[in-house]
Amino acid sequence: MAQRRGSSKTLKRGSSKTLKRGSSKTLRIYTVIMFLVCIVAGIGIGWLTTRGNLEAAQIMGESLKAESEQYASSLEEANHLAGIANEQVKLSNQQIEQANTNIGQLQQELDEAEKSVAYWWERAHPKEFKSVDELKAWLAQDATNNTLHIFGDGCISNYDCDDYAVALVRNALLDGYLVSLQIEDTHVTNSTIIGNEIYYIEPQTDEVWFWGHRDR
Repeated sequence: MAQRRGSSKTLKRGSSKTLKRGSSKTLRIYTVIMFLVCIVAGIGIGWLTTRGNLEAAQIMGESLKAESEQYASSLEEANHLAGIANEQVKLSNQQIEQANTNIGQLQQELDEAEKSVAYWWERAHPKEFKSVDELKAWLAQDATNNTLHIFGDGCISNYDCDDYAVALVRNALLDGYLVSLQIEDTHVTNSTIIGNEIYYIEPQTDEVWFWGHRDR
C-alpha cells in the first residue's frame, strides 16, 4: 500500500508538471498566432485604407481633370468671344471714323450752302451804303471805270455812258449794294441813297457828289 501511494504521488506530480508545461507552450503559440493575426489584420486594414485613399485620389484627380478641361474650354470660348468683340469694336471705330468724315463733309457742304444762301439773299435784298466813305471805298475796288473804249478813225464802239452805268449797277448788286440809274438830259449816271441823302455817281470816273435829301 505504501508503494502504491508513492507511485500515485509521483504520477500526480509528473502529470501536473507536464500539464503546466503544455499549457505554457500552448499559450505562447496562441499569443504568437494572435500577434501574427493582428499584424496581418493591420496590414490588411492599412492596405484597404491605402486603396481607398488611392481610389479617392483618383476620383479627385479625374474630377480636377474634368474641371480643368471645362475651364480650358470656357477660357477658349471666352477668348473667342473676346476676339469677336475686338473685331466688332474695330468695325465700330471704322464706322465712327467714317461717320465723322461724312459729318465733316456734310458740315462743309452746309457751310457752303449757308454762304451761297447769304450771297444770293444779299443780291435779292441789296442794302444801302452806310456812309459816303463806304461808298467811296467800294468804288475804289470796283473796276467799272477801268473799262476803256477808244473812239476815232477806224474804231467803232457803242460802249458809252449808259453801259458804264449799267455795269456799275450790276457790280453793286453782285456785292449786295443798291445802286440805281440816273438819267439827266442825254447823259446816264448812277445814284444811291445813304440815310436820308441822295448821291450821284459818275461811273466813268468814280466821282461822287451830294444831290439832295430824300425826305425834305
